[in-house]
Amino acid sequence: MSIRYYLWKKFYQLLFTIILIGIIVAFSVSLHTTKTELFHTVLKQLSTFGHSLLHLNEITIKVGPFSKITPLWGYLKEPFIYSFIILSSSFICTITLGIFFSYVTYQLSPKIRKVVKECLFLLQSIPDVMFIFAVQLFIIWLYKKTNILIVDPVAGLEKVYVLPILVVSILPGIMLFQMSFIAIEEESKKTYVEFAKAKGLSNGWILLRHILRNVVVTLFSHSHYLFWLLVSNLLVVESLFNIHGFFQLLYTALKTPNAFYICLLALFIPFFFIEMIFNLVAIKLTGKEQSE
Repeated sequence: MSIRYYLWKKFYQLLFTIILIGIIVAFSVSLHTTKTELFHTVLKQLSTFGHSLLHLNEITIKVGPFSKITPLWGYLKEPFIYSFIILSSSFICTITLGIFFSYVTYQLSPKIRKVVKECLFLLQSIPDVMFIFAVQLFIIWLYKKTNILIVDPVAGLEKVYVLPILVVSILPGIMLFQMSFIAIEEESKKTYVEFAKAKGLSNGWILLRHILRNVVVTLFSHSHYLFWLLVSNLLVVESLFNIHGFFQLLYTALKTPNAFYICLLALFIPFFFIEMIFNLVAIKLTGKEQSE
């Protein structure tokens, strides 16, 4: 696949998704109208969305207990950056943990590998909300018993980073570990690995020098699943940790359809381009798109 063809393909996908999100939001805010007025109301709402995209500085949002009218673009910046720092840090943490533990587990004996995989499968089966809530309770319990507060379990008016980043990244890290370990086991059965072992190279060297390079390219195909899992975890974390981040803003913007539409695009577009960059790297390395 040529890079030019891929870029045009992604451009049309981006355009189609922007329009589709607009249609979904327009229908959702027009459901209170009659069937005869529904079509015209949706078209009018889509026209408003198009105008909003061209005039971002004119969009306002009602915030606070007194519904103060505030420009969206200025109000969006701080919570978006806050949430994006948590997400990007969680992504780096997830990749690091997943690949590191895959490397370490591959060095263990088959019996210990099986125990590790079963324990991680048990952890992954725990629902996100229960897991995050349990972490909060553990920190509060530890503070009551030892009077030591490791990290602040509730944000309030201050910004907290360490605990949200860790909590958001643990479950996706386990998923990435399972995916990468399965990919490592599949790669280890290939001929070039047997040839390297026959030359006397150690398992650690083969894994680090050859297998992981191919595994990382394979993991690019699952990058969008990883991103949206991180996003869904952050949605829960912001609610339970009382974090005034992007999703709190998104909830506030529900009453203003054009502001809500722009916020959804602000969430979608950065991840779209990050996934596109990952696929470009995969195309460069393998000559084909990994999601195919």
